[in-house]
Amino acid sequence: MTNGVDVFAKLNKLKKNLDGLTEDDKTFVSEMVKLHESGQVPNIPQILRVVEMRVPGEEIAQDSGVWTKGSVSVVYAPLREVIWRYMPLEQLFALLWKKALHFSPLSTMADTTEGQLPPRAWEETKKQLPQSYLEGREAIGADTLTAIMVAQRRTDACISCWFMNESDSLEMWQQYAPNNGVAIQSTVQGLASSLSESDTPIRIIPVNYFAPDEEEQYISEASYGSLFIKHGQYRHERELRAVAYRTNPGCGVDIPVNLEALIGRIVLSPELRDWAVPVVTETIRRFNFGGPVVKATLSVSNGPPESNFY
Repeated sequence: MTNGVDVFAKLNKLKKNLDGLTEDDKTFVSEMVKLHESGQVPNIPQILRVVEMRVPGEEIAQDSGVWTKGSVSVVYAPLREVIWRYMPLEQLFALLWKKALHFSPLSTMADTTEGQLPPRAWEETKKQLPQSYLEGREAIGADTLTAIMVAQRRTDACISCWFMNESDSLEMWQQYAPNNGVAIQSTVQGLASSLSESDTPIRIIPVNYFAPDEEEQYISEASYGSLFIKHGQYRHERELRAVAYRTNPGCGVDIPVNLEALIGRIVLSPELRDWAVPVVTETIRRFNFGGPVVKATLSVSNGPPESNFY
């Protein structure tokens, strides 16, 4: 049992409903069934993936903390929560032009700890490698295989990060959209619904932050392969993270998005001069965006602080 879920009973249900799964999920479930039938135990990341998967046609309990639509799953995030995505103006133009939201691979993050394993978490993860992974690979060894898995995760796991808060934040403006940037205001449900027609499985989960005295718990979560954890120094970011796996290795991926569902309104930088507001607004309108475009009302202070939020 994991989080109240009988993993192998659920795996059996998924096996009986393969036709309702994406091609990638079909392959994964088939591999897990073979692994189970051979008497081997899946590793923890594989078990967690089974737990988070939805059985096609099965109703989700209202108190489960999981909301699913199409290929998107939202876990433990209030659907009506207001979220913000801060970006340079040219990134907004790319979004409106392509009608696609860019997900960046962990390997391109300025925070080089993204997707990495602390030493003790590395050792725990190495112990969980199924014997089938090691058979015929004695010359490589468990350490090398673990390194390959971590490196692959850093190139294949791509993320889009959002700030969860009712109102916008001057600190977020200064860090991630300085010099006349913009912010998209949406909701958790708006983000999830806008991506639901994609063929790419996407998980949307709030990041869990750990204080220095919670290092043991952080290491434990890292051992489980979680990509939704950060140290407490980033707590002010209130990050909601959308993760798409098995995309364009190392390059990120543009995932088609329903702009009407995604964008509640576009907010222009508080640094933007008043004379430029109608110019930028008209440029945005030329991408056929008909929603609200307003200027932020916050006051600007000097000097953006350093950060690793993307």
